[in-house]
Amino acid sequence: MSAGHADPTPLEARVCSHEWVAEARLSGRWMLVVPSATGVKVLRRYGKRHLVAEWQRGIGMEPPDATAALEWRLLENLPPAGSEAEARCSETVRSPLVTGLEHREASGLGCSVRVPYDLAIFDGHFPTIPILPGVVQVDWAVGLARTHLRAGGQFKGITATKFRRLVQPGMNLALTLEHRPESGELRFEYLLGEALASTGRVLFRGTDD
Repeated sequence: MSAGHADPTPLEARVCSHEWVAEARLSGRWMLVVPSATGVKVLRRYGKRHLVAEWQRGIGMEPPDATAALEWRLLENLPPAGSEAEARCSETVRSPLVTGLEHREASGLGCSVRVPYDLAIFDGHFPTIPILPGVVQVDWAVGLARTHLRAGGQFKGITATKFRRLVQPGMNLALTLEHRPESGELRFEYLLGEALASTGRVLFRGTDD
C-alpha cells in the first residue's frame, strides 16, 4: 500500500503487489517506487531498465495508453504527498545523500554517504549493471571539501587513487576527508562497512601558482 493514500489507485495497487516493490505512489506522470530488499538486489544485478520493464508488464495497458508516458523514479523513502520534496522527485539525481557531517579538527571531515538508487550516471555506467564511477566518487569528495572545509584554488589533478570495490545503488559509505591547505592536497577515503572501497589524493593550486 502506498504512503499518503488511504485508498491506492488500481495502478498503484498493481505496482505495490510486485515482490520487488515496498511502496509506490503515482505523482503526476511519475511513479515513485521504493524497491524492496529483493528489488534492490535485482537493481544491482540487472539495472533499473530490467525492473521497469517487469513492472510495466505487470501493470499492463488498461485503460489503453494509461502507462505510455509513465516515468519511474526509485527512492529510498516516499516523500509526503503534495510536498515540495515530492515535486523535486522529477529532478535529475546527481548528488549523494549525505548525513552525519562531523568536523574533525580544522581540516578534517567525516560523514555518511548513501548512493541514490536512481543516480543519473547509472544510465550510462552501466545501464545493465549500475556501478558508481571512480570519477564521481572523487567529484563528491571535492564538492564536500569545498563546501565544508573551504578547500579552494584551481583543481590540478588526481594522484595515488585506488578503487578497490564496486559501489552500487543503495550502498552506504563512510567518507573521511583531510584537507592540507599548505600543500593544496585533499585526501579522501571511502569505507564500505569495514572494507576500504576507494582512496586517493586530489591537488589544488591557488590562482597565483
